Amino acid sequence: MSKPVGAKNFRTCGLWQVAPYASKLTRRHRAAARADHAYARALREQTLYPQRIDALVAGQTHYRGNLCAKCGSVERRVYDNACWSCQRGRSHFAVDSRNRCVTRWKTKLSRAGYEARLSEKRREKSGESIGRWSSADGTATVTLYPGGRTHAVLSGVLDNPHFEKLSGREAGAARERYPALSEALFYAWGY
Repeated sequence: MSKPVGAKNFRTCGLWQVAPYASKLTRRHRAAARADHAYARALREQTLYPQRIDALVAGQTHYRGNLCAKCGSVERRVYDNACWSCQRGRSHFAVDSRNRCVTRWKTKLSRAGYEARLSEKRREKSGESIGRWSSADGTATVTLYPGGRTHAVLSGVLDNPHFEKLSGREAGAARERYPALSEALFYAWGY
């Protein structure tokens, strides 16, 4: 981040022995800024965001700054001016002010569920299917696979290997348009 026009880097530490730089703000900066208003003023001259120094003095961990180009949030960290949302979204677990793990990440599947999903994928890759249903005239065929995939084929018109991913409106329109497909889907799905 570039410095504002007219900003000066004062190398003098003064009474508090903490240089008034605003790139990284620590507890020592906060203690010095709370005790000495001239020090807080010197910090404000070093930053583009005076509200960052106000949040530092108030003891807050984040403040409202510029819009983040990546996620669109306006919350910024006081410590290093990084986007609050982007930093929170980096890891699977939350940390407290001392960077200690507070919550564990949530498992998406148990071990048994993971192994069941893996076996479904293997069975589907090997070509195994749960069942294949056809319409009475044989023009439409629907195949269900172990992973939940639905392959719908209407001879010469439709060949969709992921029919289950269609929205309800699209699937309903296809069923109204092609009665043979509707019949095969009824046999496969039961509705």
